[in-house]
Amino acid sequence: MLLLTYHLKAPYVIDWAEQRGLYFDLAVYLNHKTDKYQFTTELMPRKRLDALLAEPFTDVVVGVQPGWFKPLADKMVFTAPFLHDQDMFVSDARKPVRDQDLARLTGKTFIGSQGYKYKGIDEAVAAGTMERVDTLQEDYVLDMLRLGRGDFTIISSSTLSYKFSQGEQARHFYVATTPHDVIQRRFMLSNTDPQLYQFLQQVIRQMPADQEWQFLLAKYQIQQAIVKP
Repeated sequence: MLLLTYHLKAPYVIDWAEQRGLYFDLAVYLNHKTDKYQFTTELMPRKRLDALLAEPFTDVVVGVQPGWFKPLADKMVFTAPFLHDQDMFVSDARKPVRDQDLARLTGKTFIGSQGYKYKGIDEAVAAGTMERVDTLQEDYVLDMLRLGRGDFTIISSSTLSYKFSQGEQARHFYVATTPHDVIQRRFMLSNTDPQLYQFLQQVIRQMPADQEWQFLLAKYQIQQAIVKP
């Protein structure tokens, strides 16, 4: 049983070759809870994942929410959230972008991640009021800011917390206090597998009080992401 993700970013996927990151540990964690399923995490580009989802689907997509897969509402189901996350506006502290009103960011250049969709940003880019440059993965957007390749970016608070804990200098960046979006990370699976759905729901209900899960969040410096019971 594959746990599929297209999010190549810390702390979820830190090193693909070495299988390091929360989503790899999550597969092990789930395997500890069952003898019926054997989970393995696999990274897959969003376009390839979309093509796979167009066929009969027997695996699980991890860390997503319904708004990102609206066309599949009639064939997929989402579990309750297992992580709370936020998308944050971040800019260079030397040239902070304090205004988050997209209507007033005309002429700015946004740094995004290849394959990602951004609420409001995509519409502004399509309208020609904002430019967008992409990195291969979200881990690189702060580097792009330092190099002056754009004015601001959007990055998950979990990724930001992890990178700051690993030596990234927070003082070099201005992080807006209001999140651009609130993310409830869930599992997505076919609505034809109710037993798998019930298993995942049961595990999620137990996560807040589970010391093994709490240890994993602390390992990646994202204790604030825990879902309260």
